[in-house]
Amino acid sequence: MAVNFIARKCACGGKLEFDPAKKIWICKYCGTVVEREATFDKVQVDGIEGINDVVRQTLMDVANNKMESAGRNLEDCERKNHKHVGTLIANISYNLAMISMARSQEEARGYLDKVKLYAKRLNEEYPSIAEDEINMYEAFGEGVADIYANLLVVFDTLNDGGRVEYISSRLKPAEIFSEHANGTLLKISLKRENYDVAETVLRNTNHIDRKSGLQELMLHYPDNGRKQELLGLVFRPQTAGNIPRNFFEQYFTESGDSIRTKAYILRTLAGADIKCNAEAVARALHGQMEGYDTAKEAFSALYEAKVSDQETEAILVFCLMENQSHEVIKAFFDALLEKGVFVQLNSRAVISYLDGWPGTVNEKLEVLERMFRFEVDGKSKDAVYNYYLNNNRDPYPDRIKVIDFLLTKDCPISNTTTRNYILRTSVDGEGKPAIVEKIFETGINKTYLGDLLSEYLLSSADPEEVKAPVSDCLIGMGFKVDSNVLTQYVTSNIDAVDARIEKAKRLIANGTSVKADCLENYILSVKEPEDFSEQMFNLLAGYSFAVGFAAYARFLLFCKDIDKVRHHAKLAGSLSGDLNGTQTTVKHGMDSVVCNLLQAYVLTSGDSYDVAKAIVEELLGAKIKLNTEVTVNGNTMKFKKYVGERKALLSPLTLQLCEENRMFSLF
Repeated sequence: MAVNFIARKCACGGKLEFDPAKKIWICKYCGTVVEREATFDKVQVDGIEGINDVVRQTLMDVANNKMESAGRNLEDCERKNHKHVGTLIANISYNLAMISMARSQEEARGYLDKVKLYAKRLNEEYPSIAEDEINMYEAFGEGVADIYANLLVVFDTLNDGGRVEYISSRLKPAEIFSEHANGTLLKISLKRENYDVAETVLRNTNHIDRKSGLQELMLHYPDNGRKQELLGLVFRPQTAGNIPRNFFEQYFTESGDSIRTKAYILRTLAGADIKCNAEAVARALHGQMEGYDTAKEAFSALYEAKVSDQETEAILVFCLMENQSHEVIKAFFDALLEKGVFVQLNSRAVISYLDGWPGTVNEKLEVLERMFRFEVDGKSKDAVYNYYLNNNRDPYPDRIKVIDFLLTKDCPISNTTTRNYILRTSVDGEGKPAIVEKIFETGINKTYLGDLLSEYLLSSADPEEVKAPVSDCLIGMGFKVDSNVLTQYVTSNIDAVDARIEKAKRLIANGTSVKADCLENYILSVKEPEDFSEQMFNLLAGYSFAVGFAAYARFLLFCKDIDKVRHHAKLAGSLSGDLNGTQTTVKHGMDSVVCNLLQAYVLTSGDSYDVAKAIVEELLGAKIKLNTEVTVNGNTMKFKKYVGERKALLSPLTLQLCEENRMFSLF
C-alpha cells in the first residue's frame, strides 16, 4: 500500500505552495491555508508508486556506495518515467557519486557534465520542492535515513537551499547505517556548522568509517568541550596508524583547538605508539603556549612518546634561540626533567642562551639552573665559563650573579680560562678583584698557573685602580714572581712607588728572590731626582747586591736622597777598582766636563752642605784626588784651574767645597 497526497484547490484558484515544516499548503495569492488529504491506493507497478520504489532503491544503493546496483536501478527509473522528479534526482545523485570513482579525468568530466545537465533540468522543471516530490519522499517510508543523508549532500552541492531545508527536516542521523552515507553527512554537517548532527553521526560508531571520521573530527569539529569525548569514541590505534603522519602534524599546525585538547591528542597518539615529528609539533604549538602551564602541558604530552636525541636538540635550540619566552623555556626543561629524558647539553647551546637572552638576569639564572641538572661534561662547562667570563658583555651586576652560579666549589674551570680572564679581560672593571677571588674559591690548583702574577704585573690589561687590587689578591693567595720580573716591576712605573714597595715586600715574603743587580737596575731606572725612594733602596739593599760605576755615579750625582750619606757608603763599599781612573761626563754651565766622580760631584751636587761635605770626605778618604786633570770642551786642564777661572759661575755649595779643599789657594 502506498500513500498518495492530494492537495485541496484554493477557492480563489491561486497557486498553492507547500510548507514542509508545518506540512500544509498556502495559497500564494490569498494566503488561505489548505490542509493535505491522504488517499490510499494499491501499488501500481507502472504508475507513480512504482517509480517511487525504484527511485528509493536507487538512492539507497548510492547512499551505501553500491554503484553497480544503483546503475541498474537507475535504468529502471528511466524506463518507468524519465521525466519524474525522482528520476532526475537519482541521476544527479548517481553521477555525482561516480565522479570520485572515475578512472580518468575524461571519465570524471563525463559524469560532471551529466550532473550539470540533470541539475539544469531539475532547476527548470522543478525549481522548488512540489507536491509530487514530497509525495515521493513520503512514499519512501521509514528506514531511509541513509538516503536523506546522501541527498543532503547532493542538494548542498547544487546550492539548493529549499531542498536542503526540507531534507534536513526529515533527516534522522541516528538511524543511518551506511558508513558512506555517514561519511558524506559528517562532512556536510561540519561544513554547514551543524555540529549537533555531526556529533550524532560521530556517536554512531558502529556505522562510520573511523579513519575519515577521525580526520574530519580533528580538523573541522570545534573544540567545544565535547571534542575530547568524541575523540575517545572514534579513536582506535589501528585506524590512526593507517593515517599519514603528516596529517597529524597538519592538525597541530592548522587547528585552532586548545593546548589542552592538542595535548590530549598527543597523549592518545603516544599511547597508540604513533609518533609525529617532535620539532614540527613543538613549533606548531608554540604560538599557543601563553604561559608556563600551557607550555608544560604541551611538552609533557609531547614526551609521552619517544623523542629522538636529535629532535630534542632541535627543540632545545628552538626554545633557546627563536622562542625567547622564559616561561616556555622553563616548561620545556621541567618537562624533560619530570620525564627523565636524557639530554647532553653542549656548550654552544648554553653559551648562545647566556649571550642572547634579552630578559632579566633572574630569568637567565632560573633556566641556567635547570640546564645544569642535565649532563654537561667538564670540557663543555669550562667552555661556558671561558666564554662568559671573557666574552660576555652583560652589565656587571648581572655578570656577578651569573658568575656566582657558575663558579661553585670544585667546578671544572681550567687554567686557560683563568689566565684568559686575569691577563686579557677588563670588562668587569673595578669588580674584577671580586671575580678573581671567586675563581680561586673553586679550588683551582694554583701550581699549574705558572708565572701568572709575573705576567699580570707586566701586562696592560687593566688600569692601575684595577690592577693594584687584583695583584694584591694574587699575592695574598701566595703567588710569587720570577726574580727578573721583580726587577722589571720595581724599575717600572706600573704602580706608584709606595705600591711597588708594598708589593715587592709581599712577593719577597711569598718566596720571590731578589737578584743581585736589582738595586743597580732600580737606581738606573730613576727618571727624576725626586723619584728616588729611600724605602725602595733600603728594601733592595737588604739583600745581596752589586752595583757598577754607572749606578753608583747616577745615585751620587742624580738621586735626591735624605739618607744619602749612609746609602752612599753602602754603595761605595760594593765597588771595586780605582775610581781615579774612572771618568764621567757632566754638564756644568756651558761646559762639557770629563772628570772623575769626586770632581763631578763637587761641580754638580744639589745636596745639602752637610751631606755633600760628608760624601766629599769619604771620597777623599777613598784616595780619590780632587785636583787632577779634567777635559773641558776637548781641552785638558787642572781642576784647580777650571774652578779658578770660573769662580764667579760656581754654585755656593761648589764654591764652599772648593775653598775647604784649597782649590783657590796658590799652594
